[in-house]
Amino acid sequence: MLKDYEINKPILETDRLIIRVLNKNDTDDLKEWLGRDEIYTYWGRKASKNEKNPELMFGPDPRPWVIRKPSPDFDWGIVLKETNKVVGMIAVFDIQNARMGDIAYRVNPEYWNMGITTEALKEVIRFIFENTELDRLNGRVDVRNIASNRVMEKCGLIKEGTIRQGKMVSVYCDYNIYGLLREDYVSMQGIN
Repeated sequence: MLKDYEINKPILETDRLIIRVLNKNDTDDLKEWLGRDEIYTYWGRKASKNEKNPELMFGPDPRPWVIRKPSPDFDWGIVLKETNKVVGMIAVFDIQNARMGDIAYRVNPEYWNMGITTEALKEVIRFIFENTELDRLNGRVDVRNIASNRVMEKCGLIKEGTIRQGKMVSVYCDYNIYGLLREDYVSMQGIN
């Protein structure tokens, strides 16, 4: 039985941000930054064809006869309330047995070091542990990506180890493994 949040992905909100599913009206905002090389320095791969041409992300399904089940994954855009501009993306993906999932994010370089990623990730973590069955979130960050390692730690994820020369998407590098359990989140919030 599918949960409502699997069918109708929720809209999350913080003081400065709206976190929502992207749509074709967001194409111009995404074109400004999604294909930029600096976003992929530590991403484990180069920008894809769809990332370089975001209008392709919203095109018709090439196989309309295929009936697709709703995905348990969450793929959101990060929108600045003040300007209604999409400045980032955040996802909880590869959800396994409704128990755990991986987190990933990327933000327009023009908005780096403004606390946007931390604010968005904290809200996503809150949503996941207060509204879904997931008991664990995982994060992987290239050890050289100092800013992203800081984001993970600011959001309460615990560094569980370092994989030396492991494969991260399609490159081999040293990367840190982060994890956050529901019980960690409850402890951080002082929830009984």
